Amino acid sequence: MYDLRQKRILFTGELNTLTRKQAQQLARSLGAIPVNSPAKTVDYLIVGNISKSFDQELTTKKLKYAQAHLIPLLNEHTFLTWCASRMTFLRDRIN
Repeated sequence: MYDLRQKRILFTGELNTLTRKQAQQLARSLGAIPVNSPAKTVDYLIVGNISKSFDQELTTKKLKYAQAHLIPLLNEHTFLTWCASRMTFLRDRIN
């Protein structure tokens, strides 16, 4: 399991379950550091669905940047699993 606490994360593509803003707010509330643009300081790129027309490559500028700079990629499911795990941990700490 990845630990995104205090990690700079960037989103690309369309998420199935949350808007980008909701995902950023959730990540921030659980200890991650969402950013809006690619940089070498990004620790993980969260990749959602990438929709393009038939003749276009299924990629984004952020995804190309991450691949060129060896930034690890996580999918939406992995991100949400981390969120659920953090929420459970925080809930158990309170109780």
